[in-house]
Amino acid sequence: MWRTLLVAVDGSPITREVLAKATDLALRYDAALHLVYVIQSGWSEGDVTRQLAIRELEEESAAFLSEASQEIDRKGCTAAIHRERGHPGNTIVELAARINADLIVLGSVGKSQVERMLTGSVSTFVVAHSPVSTLVVKP
Repeated sequence: MWRTLLVAVDGSPITREVLAKATDLALRYDAALHLVYVIQSGWSEGDVTRQLAIRELEEESAAFLSEASQEIDRKGCTAAIHRERGHPGNTIVELAARINADLIVLGSVGKSQVERMLTGSVSTFVVAHSPVSTLVVKP
């Protein structure tokens, strides 16, 4: 049914459920699994404080993706890893097109409720703009 799954992760509490669901689907359908962690862009990188914040987010994303990859490996699956910068919704939709994903899997809520209020829900954006099916995992 599905050959390539793109799984959007951000280290939020629901991400564990998203990973479990996506891994089960990948194993069931013998599908390729791709994980993406998007760091929100748009900040001016000239400010030292912002540079430190971005560096911290990059380190956090690398650590999380490494841990997630090991967890997926333990279940007998492998995943390609993508660390991206940009608008999370746009970046997820664009990456899905680049890798020819047939399904995008992501959580209904992300890391920050404040960010959601300011920028909108990533899952809502992806559902509205993705040309492929989207599975939104709820807590």
